[in-house]
Amino acid sequence: MVFLSFAIAGVALAQSPAQSSADPMRPFEARDDAAQQAGTPSAGVLQGVLTSPGRKFALINGVAVPVGGVWQEGRLVEVTESSAVLRKNGQREVLRMYPHIEKKPIRRTPAGREQTER
Repeated sequence: MVFLSFAIAGVALAQSPAQSSADPMRPFEARDDAAQQAGTPSAGVLQGVLTSPGRKFALINGVAVPVGGVWQEGRLVEVTESSAVLRKNGQREVLRMYPHIEKKPIRRTPAGREQTER
């Protein structure tokens, strides 16, 4: 009888943390409840791009969407090395793989001179 009580308690304890806790190593932006916690509607996250000579795909929220394909009422119209463009209700939505990083062209200086101003 005592063994049965411990077995039932062990099963109950083993299930409850797995059901209630999220992966602590997963980035906040990638969590399923991140949009709800932030108070913003759920948006697509570009996780990768797949390109070959004849085809291009964007990996959006874990779904491989081909150019011309539809994702959440938006049609994928363009895929580059680091972004995907969706057209939805006449509006363009650009999803970027690295949204916080902006590419800027470098300023070249003549040979032998150091660049002093930024």
